[in-house]
Amino acid sequence: MGLLGPEDTLMGLIGVANNLDEPQPSINKKETILALIITFLVRHHPRCTHESALAVDSTGHGAASDDSDDGADWTWQALAWICVSIRLYTRFRLIKSPGWDDLFVFLSLMAMTPGLIAICLETTTGFGQHLVLLTRDQMAGYFRIFYVANAAYCMSTALIKISLLLQYLRLYERGTYLYNVCRSLIIFITLWGFTYSLLAWVPCVPVRQYWDQVYDPMGERTCYAYGSQRVATFTATYESHAAVNMLLDLLVMGLPIPLYFDKNTHNRTKMGLIGILTFGTIVNIFSIWRFATMIQHKSTTWPTFDPTWYGPISIVMAGLEVSSACICASVPIFWGPMAVSMSKLMGQIFVTNEIHITTARASGSQEGFHKSSSSTSSTAGAGLELQGATLTRQTSEIDAPERHELQAGRVIWPATSEDALVKRYELWAKV
Repeated sequence: MGLLGPEDTLMGLIGVANNLDEPQPSINKKETILALIITFLVRHHPRCTHESALAVDSTGHGAASDDSDDGADWTWQALAWICVSIRLYTRFRLIKSPGWDDLFVFLSLMAMTPGLIAICLETTTGFGQHLVLLTRDQMAGYFRIFYVANAAYCMSTALIKISLLLQYLRLYERGTYLYNVCRSLIIFITLWGFTYSLLAWVPCVPVRQYWDQVYDPMGERTCYAYGSQRVATFTATYESHAAVNMLLDLLVMGLPIPLYFDKNTHNRTKMGLIGILTFGTIVNIFSIWRFATMIQHKSTTWPTFDPTWYGPISIVMAGLEVSSACICASVPIFWGPMAVSMSKLMGQIFVTNEIHITTARASGSQEGFHKSSSSTSSTAGAGLELQGATLTRQTSEIDAPERHELQAGRVIWPATSEDALVKRYELWAKV
C-alpha cells in the first residue's frame, strides 16, 4: 500500500521510492525548458540549485518558487510560425498552387501552439520538481495544464504527418506503388491520430476528474487510457503511442528516398527532398529520444510515480519534435521560389548556360525549332530550367499575362509575335 492508494495505481506509487537525492537534470530547470520551447538565444543562465527551486514548509509539502526572473535575456523567435507563414505565402502568392497539405500543416501549427504554451505554463506549477514536494493544489494545476499539452501533441503530430504525405502525393504519379502507400498511410494515421487524440481530450468522464483525482485518490471515477489510475494501462497508452509515432516518423521520412535516385527526378525536387531528409532526421532524433526516456522511467512511474520530475525530458522532446516537423514540411517548399523572387528583386540571377530558341517554317503544316547553347557566367533576367538547360529572358520583356503563367508554375515562351512556341513545364517540381 502506497501513500495514497494501492501500489498498482498511480497515486499508490507516489513516494514508494526515495528519489529526492537525485541531482536535478538541466532539462528540469525552468530557464532551460523555456529556452528550448520558445527561444533560441539565451544570454545568461543562472545556476539553479535543487534547494533554491523548492521552498519546503514545515508540514513537509513544498511550494514552487514564485521567482519569475530566470535571468535569461529572451530573443523570441517563433521559427515554426515563420516557416509555415512563408510556406503559405509562397504557395498562395508566388506560385499560386495551394493544396491540402498546406491546410494540414496550418492545422498542425494551430494544434501545436496551445500545447507549447501549456508546456511553458507548467513551469509555474512545479514542473521539473518532485511531485511529493508539491501541494495538492499544485498537483491539480500541473495535471490540468499537462492535459492540454498532451492532447495538443497527439493532434499536431498526426496532422503534420498527414501534411507531409499529402505533399508526397504531389510527387508521385497516381496509381503507382508509392502513391498507394502514401494514401494507405494517410488513412492509418488519420485513424491513429483521431483515436489517441480522443483518448487524450477525454481521459475521464467528466474530464475534470483527470486533475481532481489528487483530492480524492480512493474515490470512484470513470477514467481510462491517459487518465487511467492503473499503472499497466497508463504506461501501455503512453508507450504504444510513442512507439507507433516513432515508427511512423521513420517511415514518412524514408518514403521519398527512392524518388531522389530516380534519374527522371527534377533537380529542384531533389533539393527539396534533401531538405525534407535533413529536417526529418532532426525530427526522428527527437522522436527516438522521447521514446527512450519514456521506456527508461516507464512513463514516469518508475522507480516512483513522479511525472513532474521524470516527465520534462519527454515533454520537451515532444514540443521540439512537432516544431521541427512543421519546419521540415515548410522549408523545402519556399526556399526555391523565395530565392528566385529575391533574385528578381535584386535584378539578377546567375546561370551557366543560355539557350536561344528560334523557329523555322517547315514544309506543310509542321513547324520545327532549333536551339543553340553558349556558355556565360551570369546574366540579368529570369532563369528557368528545362531538360538540364536554362532558358533566359530579360525580366522587362515578360508582360503581365506571361508573368502570371510563370508564377503558376508554367511558362509561355513566344518564338515570334506571330508564331508562338509554347513550352509548359513544372517550375517547382510540385514540391
